[in-house]
Amino acid sequence: MAPIRVLVVDDHVVFSDALATILRTEPEIEVVGKGGTVQEAISSARALQPDVVLLDVHMPDGSGIEAVAAIKKDRPQTQVVILTSDEDESVLRSAVQAGVTGYLSKHESAAQVVQAVRSAARGEALIAPYMLARLLHGLQKKDEPGPVTPLTKRELEVLGELALGQDNEAVASVLRMSPNTVRTHVQNILSKLKVHSKLEAVSRGIREGWIRIPQEPAA
Repeated sequence: MAPIRVLVVDDHVVFSDALATILRTEPEIEVVGKGGTVQEAISSARALQPDVVLLDVHMPDGSGIEAVAAIKKDRPQTQVVILTSDEDESVLRSAVQAGVTGYLSKHESAAQVVQAVRSAARGEALIAPYMLARLLHGLQKKDEPGPVTPLTKRELEVLGELALGQDNEAVASVLRMSPNTVRTHVQNILSKLKVHSKLEAVSRGIREGWIRIPQEPAA
């Protein structure tokens, strides 16, 4: 299996060097390049065609959100994960609207970042649960489909785990089922809720009060 090609873009060289070193210890991950500006993010993503871009928001020549939009326009299959110290919900919302696959705080563990890279490479969204809560806080129930087919108890359990930032493999481990069964449950959830992504499904579940997620990061 080909390694996951990762581009790291952060203007703090010490941080980006440390992150690249951590990622290189994972046999299935290949760091193909680094950058420190919006323009380097865009040009390097175009030239190197990474599977995943790890990107900060605040850089010397502008916002990483601009880079997200440009990268996704150039190469939609490239997944972008924001890794930043900025946890403002308006920035998070802009990033999601621009097409990011994941949004993590720099306070997350190295293991969580590695998980985010793996999840992103599979096209699975990963946003820290407490940050997802901020994203959804105060949003109106608008433009949502009407009545939906009720979810089963097992589907609600799967949805709850997705809301905790778990990918399919982690959900399978926690709920003691096969990854294929998890995928089937996820597809059923999307179909019943008439949505197109896990993030939308989790959003609906939270707004309806079916599931709860932490408001703050774990200590």
